Amino acid sequence: MRGSPRDARKYELMTVFSPDVPEDEIQGTIDRVVGYITTATGEVVDVNRDSPWGRRRLAYAIRHASRDVRDGFYTLYHFNVAPHRVEEIERELRLNDRIMRYLVTQYTPKPIDETAQAQETTETEAPAVTGVEAESAEGEPASAEVEPASATAADGESVTAGAEGERETAAVEATVEEPEAEATEPVEDVAEAAETPAAGDDEADTEEAARSEEE
Repeated sequence: MRGSPRDARKYELMTVFSPDVPEDEIQGTIDRVVGYITTATGEVVDVNRDSPWGRRRLAYAIRHASRDVRDGFYTLYHFNVAPHRVEEIERELRLNDRIMRYLVTQYTPKPIDETAQAQETTETEAPAVTGVEAESAEGEPASAEVEPASATAADGESVTAGAEGERETAAVEATVEEPEAEATEPVEDVAEAAETPAAGDDEADTEEAARSEEE
């Protein structure tokens, strides 16, 4: 049967009430629009007049009741109704002089991705971790800084690895000079020289012996 609840579709209605409507009459005007929907055998799902809706400044002036209006009261409705009954609702909206603008569109709720929402929440709550403060899987602190490329040999001497270490080693070796070997006389020559009296000493002894004999 045409018009049965099985033919109902989801719709969204936005209305903009005139700022001339007193604050204490806003709820009554909203209930009147809800009555348009229920009269057309529709079912209202929710009505939202809270932020970001409610009284707002318009982007540009609207001509209403022979004057330019710059403010309006926004209300959002979600409801289910058969498609051929939407025209009845729109006719009632046009006859209401408190409604400056309205818009009815077919509404398709977006599915909620719980996995993506949970991941977004986790990323928001997780504190930022720097490389220095990060910890490994075993719980030991991991450093983001790179240690110098050096190793220790088995005998305890430091061994510099890499091209830079080789250049430094070559530079050090080039600046170190071998100590000059001191000239040393052979031991045999020194002993012989100590045992052999000098030629001048022999002559002096001979002359002294001759003078003694003459005397």
